[in-house]
Amino acid sequence: MVGVCRATKRNGEPCRAPATGSSGHCWAHDPAYAQKRRRMASRAGSSKGGGEIADLKRQLKELAAAVLSGEVGRSEAAVVNQIINTRARLIELERKIREQEELEERLAALESVLKVRSAR
Repeated sequence: MVGVCRATKRNGEPCRAPATGSSGHCWAHDPAYAQKRRRMASRAGSSKGGGEIADLKRQLKELAAAVLSGEVGRSEAAVVNQIINTRARLIELERKIREQEELEERLAALESVLKVRSAR
């Protein structure tokens, strides 16, 4: 039988996640995974997607202003917009790949815990 995590959440409530190890904590609270959680959070925090998205938004705003002022023709603007859209799709694809890799790491950690438990 799997117990419930014995940690307390930041809001003061008890954690209700299943305990995954002999420490009696869930993955999010287990001290054994603290370094891995920090590493994953660091990677997420250093993600460049936010800056790139802001850059794309700025480019679209400038493009719209240039089209409205007549500085850039509509056909040229359409091509530039397609390029910006392609960049946006690539940013989203990179985000999904990172997310999937992180989930695979977490799944592998859970599978290793289950192997240890089933061996008992």
